[in-house]
Amino acid sequence: MDLVTHYSTGPAEEARLARTPHGRLEFLRTRELLRRFLPERARILDVGGGTGVHAAWLATDGHRVHLVDVVPAHVAEAAALPGVTAEAGDARDLAAGDASQDVVLLLGPLYHLVEPAAGSSRPRASAATCPCWRPAPRAP
Repeated sequence: MDLVTHYSTGPAEEARLARTPHGRLEFLRTRELLRRFLPERARILDVGGGTGVHAAWLATDGHRVHLVDVVPAHVAEAAALPGVTAEAGDARDLAAGDASQDVVLLLGPLYHLVEPAAGSSRPRASAATCPCWRPAPRAP
């Protein structure tokens, strides 16, 4: 089964995060840590963000969120969220970035890329985000 079919037919990520004790803890802890460390009103690229379970609250917090996901139905659902833009794309092969993002989230792909070739897929996904980051200001 290919990746798109698997995540199109399986249980939704937001259901897992909302309905299981471990999922709820994961969601709350992720939100707590991101809120603690994100700069105010950041431009955030949420790669593999699914239907926008994190993008929704990030946008509500005032961030500009752009989501990329491999499942077209997830992209459509995320694009309907207020303050979120979304497009279809594979975390392992992102369109050329424009170095405009303050933060790149790669939460889902790092644990969902579990096919036998995941040993090469995870580093590819991480490397694919590099052109998207805004260069950090240099210390004086």
